[in-house]
Amino acid sequence: MPTIFEHKELELTETPILLFSCHLNNGTVERWSTHRVTVDGNVYSARVLRHNLFEIRAASDQGADAVPRVSLSLANADAHFSQIEQSLGWKGAHLDVRFVFYDMKADEAATEAVTLFKGSTNPPDELTDSVCRLSAVNRMSLQRVLLPEVRVQRRCPWQFPSTADQRLEAATGGSAVQYSRYYRCGYSPDVAGGAGNLNGGAPFTTCNYTRSDCEARGMFSEDSELRHTARFGGIEFVPLSVLVRSFGDKGSQYAAVSENEGRYNDLVPIVYGTGWHAPMIVFARNDGNLTRLEVLLGMGPVEAVHKVLVNDVEIPAGQAGRNMTGTGWFNLVGVGHRSGGFNLDFTDALGQPLGDPYGSMAYLSVVVPNRLSDGRSLPRVRVLMSGLQVPTFDETGAYTGDAFSKNPCWVLLDILRRTGWREDEIDLASFGRAAAYCNEAIAGSDLYGNPVWIPRFQCNLVLTKRRTAADVIRGIRAGSRLSLTYGAQGKLVLRVENTLALQQPVKPAQSNSVEPLQGGWPAYEFGDGAGGTSGVLRGSNGESSVRLWSRATIDTPNRFAMEFQDEFNDYQQDSLSLVDAGDVHLSGQEITGPLTALGVPNFSQAGRILKFHLDRSIRGNLYAEFETSVRGVGLAPGDIITLTYLKHGLERQPFRIIRVSPGANFRTARIVAQTHSDTWYSDTNGISARGGRRQTEAGLGLPRPLLGTVTDSSGAMQFSIEERAYGEGDGGICRDRGRVRPSGG
Repeated sequence: MPTIFEHKELELTETPILLFSCHLNNGTVERWSTHRVTVDGNVYSARVLRHNLFEIRAASDQGADAVPRVSLSLANADAHFSQIEQSLGWKGAHLDVRFVFYDMKADEAATEAVTLFKGSTNPPDELTDSVCRLSAVNRMSLQRVLLPEVRVQRRCPWQFPSTADQRLEAATGGSAVQYSRYYRCGYSPDVAGGAGNLNGGAPFTTCNYTRSDCEARGMFSEDSELRHTARFGGIEFVPLSVLVRSFGDKGSQYAAVSENEGRYNDLVPIVYGTGWHAPMIVFARNDGNLTRLEVLLGMGPVEAVHKVLVNDVEIPAGQAGRNMTGTGWFNLVGVGHRSGGFNLDFTDALGQPLGDPYGSMAYLSVVVPNRLSDGRSLPRVRVLMSGLQVPTFDETGAYTGDAFSKNPCWVLLDILRRTGWREDEIDLASFGRAAAYCNEAIAGSDLYGNPVWIPRFQCNLVLTKRRTAADVIRGIRAGSRLSLTYGAQGKLVLRVENTLALQQPVKPAQSNSVEPLQGGWPAYEFGDGAGGTSGVLRGSNGESSVRLWSRATIDTPNRFAMEFQDEFNDYQQDSLSLVDAGDVHLSGQEITGPLTALGVPNFSQAGRILKFHLDRSIRGNLYAEFETSVRGVGLAPGDIITLTYLKHGLERQPFRIIRVSPGANFRTARIVAQTHSDTWYSDTNGISARGGRRQTEAGLGLPRPLLGTVTDSSGAMQFSIEERAYGEGDGGICRDRGRVRPSGG
């Protein structure tokens, strides 16, 4: 059987057909098409009256490059679809759309099928005696999914497993592992290796998500088998005030307790990579000489906490057996595993902890002396930390373990898994290949312009305010030149936008190219017939459908700017702005454009990304739009094609596809592409010399040491002593006085 890409090049092709498979919530499958066909042994009934595949576009509002929505009009004269709505409901069913060439005469598929769309159905848009109008939203539609996803609340936010299947999944997470909705709770007393208490010999089937219910089910601290659990994710503990006496005071008073009431309904931060952020203080209590705080860092597990500042004063990490009352200290009590830990600063008379375990969340215990905070009000706390450990894979798609990583590919993968994507829906090998490219070392410079080797792309991202997952994904992609789209097998594919030679080093399956271009192979070559290239449709009057156009000056920014935490300058907040002076001179004005890039870690990456977007905005302001036939099947946003149109001076000119709009049954497609240049993707494009280290703010600190003038036997510098003789008031002479003379003194 020939492939679709081979068949579409034939002068006469078989009938192009779209196949719709809808997996209902009870496990049954409905299959429809515009014709009654049989593919892979499955019969597709002729129910589709009309369909509308919305355009596939790059950098869409959904955060990924795919068809965002499908609308179907289905024949309903026998009330078939009305009955399904009444008995099962269409909401939440899974719809797959595939494309195939079908031999109507032989009544068999002429090629294999490729996936164009995967999504979830909505309730019917309309039900009449004759038509059922049904729509489905792309699986990659992330506009309604918000991050961070967990809010601070008194009740536990983790979903309780109420059935045997859910408890089996809760024990280990099943195929979803830590991304299972039941994993963080993990209640599974009837599962081998599980945890929790039984209710009179049977598992609990409900939970009110309170501390008392969690304790009864053995998930608050430990269960009846003494297995450590500590899964409770609610935050409700506030210590009681105690009678204390401060150092130097003659009387006693009740300790001040400050509770951060504003924390409820706030978001539990998500931290990727390394960076500063101002975490949430849960409460603070003073014991007379010291103020003890609990600080919620974010979702876990996290890698490490490097620095803690309280009211702009750095606090050292706690050291066992050392008196640190004068300086204060901090301890990372829980790194954020699903089994949390207790802060032993707050215990009862028997030494049992009183606080919350913070299951699946990372938190700090911070203790500071009264001179920094007396507990009457909450201090300012800032933390420099390395965030989440995320799953990683190699270039074959094999799992290599959970590890801390700044690689934007693994950050994207973690976000996708958090928003509901399953591992079997993702081409993990493509993520591994993209991650390897991002990890490659390239030349950069440090604070003082000294040459250093740095990874090509990194991502340091602190999410503290709720925003859509689509915005986050789009920002990470913009900061690292990444693109997401569907592969031929319907899996989500990640790739890096690159030069033609690096992005398409071998001839793609759908390509009609006969020779390489600039060291790579175009995904397809369209043309006006010159040189043997065609594929561009003409109108009924014989006029070509090719249209070349450019955006107006006001829509082509010549200045972009971004803010970031510079990893070479102690992760201090910094910014970079680039302007194209030549375009400013031509247009007569500066036009600043928004740039949504997120996670940029240093000046090198900031300069390359800003220059890349400037080049695409100004030098890439040439677009081609044309219609093609079924030859457009297999092309996706981000693919590099060529266009030959001698009338407009184009000969094998590279263009990058930004939009594909399929027609009915993909018989035709409209393609919009932007001109492409390999120079925009150079690792040195946008790199320039940078200034020295930014001056620190004025403040208290240790004085500079004085240097001596004499070298002792061990080579160390020592102070010199000079004796002088001078007269006293009574006429005597004094010789036993001297002075220490430092260097230069």
